[in-house]
Amino acid sequence: MMTVNALTFAQSNDLPELGDSATQYLNPAQEKQIGQAFLRRLIRNPSYVEDYQLQDYLQSVGDRVGATADLRGIKLSFNLLKDNALNAFAVPGGYITFNTGLIMTTKTESELASVVSHEIAHLTQRHLPRLLAKANENKIPLLAAVIGSILVGGQAGLIGFTAANATAASNQLIYTRGFEREADAIGIQLLASAKYDPNAMAGFFSELERYSRHDSTAIPAFLRTHPLSLTRIAESEDRAKEYPAQPHASSFEFYLAKARIRALYTERRDDPIPFFKAQMESGQTEIKDAAIYGTAIALTQSRKLEQARTALMPLSERYPTHPWIQTAQAEIDLADNKVNQAIARYQTLIGNNPNKVYLNYYLANVFLLNRQAEMAKKIMRYQIRRHPDLYRLYQFLSKANAQQGNLAEAHQANADYYATLGNYSGAITSLKLALQESASEGYLTQSITAQLSDLEEKLDLQKKIGNG
Repeated sequence: MMTVNALTFAQSNDLPELGDSATQYLNPAQEKQIGQAFLRRLIRNPSYVEDYQLQDYLQSVGDRVGATADLRGIKLSFNLLKDNALNAFAVPGGYITFNTGLIMTTKTESELASVVSHEIAHLTQRHLPRLLAKANENKIPLLAAVIGSILVGGQAGLIGFTAANATAASNQLIYTRGFEREADAIGIQLLASAKYDPNAMAGFFSELERYSRHDSTAIPAFLRTHPLSLTRIAESEDRAKEYPAQPHASSFEFYLAKARIRALYTERRDDPIPFFKAQMESGQTEIKDAAIYGTAIALTQSRKLEQARTALMPLSERYPTHPWIQTAQAEIDLADNKVNQAIARYQTLIGNNPNKVYLNYYLANVFLLNRQAEMAKKIMRYQIRRHPDLYRLYQFLSKANAQQGNLAEAHQANADYYATLGNYSGAITSLKLALQESASEGYLTQSITAQLSDLEEKLDLQKKIGNG
């Protein structure tokens, strides 16, 4: 189980320099730097779940909830950690991370959306800059503590770092509890606007509170970092009554996501298949179908390919264009060395779901496994023109160039990967390697040189912003 160490992160060299920002509001550029630094560390963590379907699902819920939020240009980005602890946290710059354990605990999609809305509210209300302003009033050197504490959801790190000053810590605790209530109010408003059940937030928080009351040794991390009280829960219930009742049926993808997590990422020793068999006896069609899907995923993972194919066949026939079901079918094909069949299935899926960029990652990966680097490059170049901010595209482009022996282009694509994550220093290093591999003259060298100059200017600006 991965535990975020607030102090380690706050002291890491991977964080941008913020100068005297502890005594002033963070500006949006500084918030973005903090978020990018956090993301760079997150994706290197062994517990990071790079599952394109799960991330796409979380993103879809987040985009729906955030559609009416005052994000001020912030682009929401959702990530996942393999961790049974019930927790979620938001980092400046729009980065929201969920533990698999929290998703598995939610009973409905509205409950999941309620946590999403709560975290979005922390971002829209700029709670980190306001904490820094409050710290300035109390003359507390709080920047490292706050940056660290947001990684575990709110105030756990904050209290630890200010324990030496009990009065200041108490004042800060009251202030952050106010933030939690504010996030509840804004979150419920976002829930209702997104047509989710506005009662879901109070319901989910009540369930967590009852869970902690029955076992005080197993208080969910979400409650330690987002402290609850019966008064706060009651206030959430009252706020929900201000909005029209709108019961929301959970989507099929909600159940598929939970089945996928159970099959692949739940930290347990138990075989998931007996659980799925029990789920198949449910009266709800979506739960039954998700259990079939989860069974097929688990069987594929265990290399029981014929059983997996047989289990998935009824769903595959009923959902011929559904990306989750057909991707599971393609994974079976690929594991069974039926590469061309997998390629054809992904190509059909992309045609039927042109806005699902992650399907292109799967297809490019199959082309690379099949030593068809040029086909992978064609896909990535097209997607980069449409989505230049998606860092994974550059990873695939770099791998494709390396497979062809085009080392200069591989390093150049790797530089784009680093630059998209805000790591201009790493990007510059990659470009210098690209120059070493390129000819002394020609368009490629000119392109690399121009890009290097541009990145050096961006690095200088980044340092100025960080010290601003």
